[in-house]
Amino acid sequence: MSSFDETQGMLRDSVQDFHQRHPAPARVRRLRDGAVPFDREVWQAMAEAGWHSVLVPESLGGLGLGPAEVCLIACELGRGLAPEPFAASSVLVAQVLAALAPVSDRARDLLQAVGQGHQLLALAWQEQVNNFDFDSLELEALPVGPGWVLQGPDKRFIPLASAADGFLIQARLAGQAALFWLDAASCRERLHNARTVDGLNFGDLKLAGLSLSADALIAVGEPVRLALTQGVELARLSSAFELVGVAERALHDTVAYTSQRIQFGKPIASFQVLQHRMVDMWIQCQLARASAQYALLDWLKLGGPEGCVPSLRAARARAAGAALAVGKAAIHLHGGMGIADETDIGLCLKRALALSAWLGNPLWQRGAFLQAQRQASRESAEADQAPLDLVPGADIADLPDESFRRVLAQWIAAHYPPEKRFMKKRAYYADISDWYQALSRQGWLAPSWPKEFGGMGLSPTQQVIYAEEMARHGCARIPDHGLALGKLLMMHGTPEQIRYHLPRVLSGETMWCQGYSEPNAGSDLASLRTRADREGDQLVVNGQKIWTTLGPGADWMFALVRTSKVDGAKQRGITFLLIDLRSPGVRVRPIVNLKGEGEFSEVFFDNVRVPVSNVVGQIDDGWNVANSFLREERIFFGTPRQCEGALAQLDRLSQATQALAHADFRDRYAQLLLDVRDLKAAFELYMGRLRSGEELGPDVSYLKVWGTETYQRIADELVQLAADHGAQMDDVTIGGIATDVMGQYLDSRMPAIFGGSNEIQRNILAKLILNLPSGTAKS
Repeated sequence: MSSFDETQGMLRDSVQDFHQRHPAPARVRRLRDGAVPFDREVWQAMAEAGWHSVLVPESLGGLGLGPAEVCLIACELGRGLAPEPFAASSVLVAQVLAALAPVSDRARDLLQAVGQGHQLLALAWQEQVNNFDFDSLELEALPVGPGWVLQGPDKRFIPLASAADGFLIQARLAGQAALFWLDAASCRERLHNARTVDGLNFGDLKLAGLSLSADALIAVGEPVRLALTQGVELARLSSAFELVGVAERALHDTVAYTSQRIQFGKPIASFQVLQHRMVDMWIQCQLARASAQYALLDWLKLGGPEGCVPSLRAARARAAGAALAVGKAAIHLHGGMGIADETDIGLCLKRALALSAWLGNPLWQRGAFLQAQRQASRESAEADQAPLDLVPGADIADLPDESFRRVLAQWIAAHYPPEKRFMKKRAYYADISDWYQALSRQGWLAPSWPKEFGGMGLSPTQQVIYAEEMARHGCARIPDHGLALGKLLMMHGTPEQIRYHLPRVLSGETMWCQGYSEPNAGSDLASLRTRADREGDQLVVNGQKIWTTLGPGADWMFALVRTSKVDGAKQRGITFLLIDLRSPGVRVRPIVNLKGEGEFSEVFFDNVRVPVSNVVGQIDDGWNVANSFLREERIFFGTPRQCEGALAQLDRLSQATQALAHADFRDRYAQLLLDVRDLKAAFELYMGRLRSGEELGPDVSYLKVWGTETYQRIADELVQLAADHGAQMDDVTIGGIATDVMGQYLDSRMPAIFGGSNEIQRNILAKLILNLPSGTAKS
């Protein structure tokens, strides 16, 4: 969570202070060899800090808070490597009891005991591996005299069962869900404990033939089922945050260790190959946090788990996968010390292993996510067909998100030219002018522009929905450099520049291209050599630009040119200039790409005269002007749209080949869906920051890295799925379904290079985010 209110800030500080007073790694080592690896004094200290009573209503002496505070505490406990069963007891058990407290005096009494730390309770409900369906559980409570006798399978995988003071037993009573109380002292001989890798244990409880008294029943009926569902799902969500904390701890310790470990006269953190590995670890942490935050926001918006199951599965799958990946990499980067128990890094991996195996490992979470996502897609497709009653003249941006999606989807389906779905090449204006004009007439051409400038004024979430629906319907990407320039002019342009250029972008009268890269100034953009020398009220431009996207179809270019030679930083003396490409002295030469298309070009300037009034901002200050644009551009290099378009093609090919019937492909496909979903979660968070006026930092570069590499992974899967057709340039047609396999594959090679190669982005992240050292040896 990126921001906290006062209560949340106090909770975070209290956990961090607790770790200082009670270091968890030392506690883990002390407890792991004990028969009962649990410290009651520490558990009571946690209770006194209020952590166990977060979900306890104020009327029962608790804090009366909610999921956001639970997840915050869980994340901080994960970062500290605390071994206590916070998610299993303070979250799962407390949520179940809190839900039942209004209908059960016993639930209220037990909830107070949990909140005060007087009793450690465990929920015994799971019966089989990877079976989390409450309706299929088989343990039954049969009436015998005034009480009951339990019959059926064992309850399994009960976290830290050896330390529990009592159990909440889920069983079926007359065909309904029921919850019973069982004191641990009465069933110790029925408990079998198994050690877990993090030094704790879980237990299996044999209940067949066990008699329960009449007052053991806590509640029965639908409230029990709802309470169990809420408790388990909140435990999954909070454990996802705990896994995020574990991953971040592993990364932090690795950065610290490699920064002080000297080899060959240098800190090993200065070696680029290790820096890139640590950046990839950081990216996994960022994705996990974004996915967990996205799921939490869904929960808070919907008031519970119903309706946000895909988000919950995605969050838990990503967090567990990230914690395991980061933990393994951390051990390797620690070298020999990584396998020594005296360092804490091994505890990170062990904790990640234990947490990720509980309540469904990543493989199960991916499968459940895919099932939930496909169901949601079917429901969405059905909803798209239902007409919406809209007030004439109503603004689409004012609609709730799902209504907005439906209106947009219906309109695209009715107006996008069917023959241009999933175009095989990057569209010039001439290729897509009918669609460009249709969007313009509708007022839907510029989703991110404010309404006062002719845009849609969409929220960050709606902008993501807009991109998703365009991709889902196979809409070609319109020539959009003018839309990007328009946003820059709103920030830095003169009133005259805004009045002249923005209407021409919206009407399609002017197409734009970007002139940044040069033959010796690609990723090192500040080394550009194209000059603009001032002569009166004109600038005379000489030089060359390269890799100019859609240059042959552009009317104007916005470019960076050197106007002064300044000693010191190369970024000084650069100017942001608008150039009419119809001016004398401009020559455009197409460059044929891997697909045999002229998408790119070289642009040559020979004494091209440009009015000084075409300077954006101030002369020699173009780097600062472009920098804000470059940051926003980097966001859109990480837009989910390319990945969504490629996924749509993969969907078509998997349908034609019936590939989802094969378990190995199904899991890889689910992972790709998760990769794109997490990209969207992160993208949406950054868009929210941008729209709120926040200046984005270099961390935004990771969107570009993850988005372009995810695009490549999807394209790789397309080629594999096409089998014998995998090298075919034309559409692959199977069962009447056509898929552009090779076009996607070749297209996917390019974005990881443009806009600053992914290696350059990793260098930026290593230096400016992780603060990794240079190659200078320490004295």
